[in-house]
Amino acid sequence: MAPEGKIFDLKPELTLAMKLAATFAITYYGMLFLFEILTLVFFHYSIDSYYLGLEDAAKNESRNFVFLIIELVLSGLLVFSLIQIFRKKEYGKAIFVGVTLILIVFQLWTTGIHPWVKYALEVLTVLLIAPVKVKKKRKEHAVVPEEPAQNQ
Repeated sequence: MAPEGKIFDLKPELTLAMKLAATFAITYYGMLFLFEILTLVFFHYSIDSYYLGLEDAAKNESRNFVFLIIELVLSGLLVFSLIQIFRKKEYGKAIFVGVTLILIVFQLWTTGIHPWVKYALEVLTVLLIAPVKVKKKRKEHAVVPEEPAQNQ
């Protein structure tokens, strides 16, 4: 039996489809989270409002910074929820589905429909992970049969 507290405590209760979808999702959102941290560190070098066709660079730079912080928080929550799914916590799936839908709406609002492949991938990941039930670990109590009383 695996010790408690491991991050990836995979038991037979998780189906193969769930394992594959969650592994892909944690890789995808983990890389997105790391990319956003790097973008945050090198913010002035990575985002230039002038090349985006925006004239008021200072106003748009602060707006882009806020968008980056919001997306960083959402990606961090997604990675956290996927770790909780692997730990078989019931709230992990609910957090994952909710935050993914918020992230999709946020990305649609900020970038439009042009990167539709990314949205299709995220919706497919939600559809694969959402219907799968995470079974709770049950502690089985040993039933000790009572000995019959002997009448003497």
